Amino acid sequence: MSIVCCRVYDDRIEMASDSIGVRGWTQNRGENIIYSKLTKINDILVGSVGTMEEGVLLQIYLKTRKPKDATEDSIIEFLSEFSSWKKKRTDNSGFDGSHMLSFGGKAFTIHNYCVGEIKTYDSIGAGMDYALSALYLGTDVKKAVETACELSVYCEKPIVHYVINKENKNG
Repeated sequence: MSIVCCRVYDDRIEMASDSIGVRGWTQNRGENIIYSKLTKINDILVGSVGTMEEGVLLQIYLKTRKPKDATEDSIIEFLSEFSSWKKKRTDNSGFDGSHMLSFGGKAFTIHNYCVGEIKTYDSIGAGMDYALSALYLGTDVKKAVETACELSVYCEKPIVHYVINKENKNG
């Protein structure tokens, strides 16, 4: 019950998410919730959809660890280590959500252990079909999330937005 979108440009990577939180079938209106579906931790932009438990634990894990490199293999190894760490705390080593990571000038979509680099754009979550349609039509990630919030009952404003400039590799 969420939406996270990413678009990769030549000079930057943009990600955006909605802010809905639910308990059962009710939106969580708590103003003191510190968890965000999209946040930057140790130079890694991380977006999560699915259970808040997994997203929060991934954020905590990223505070002290990160993938070795911006490659699919390194991320899979990182996820394996996260899974073992998570099991010790929850008795659940499986994945309940999907995630996006951006670091090292690249962005990745993660569904369980299926990791893929995002070359142009992608979206995860309940509003994914609406957002992907908007991204396909050329909108930016903020407009794609806004579209999902307008059309999906599982997405809600406000929109969280980050821009990560790619490093100039030629000096």
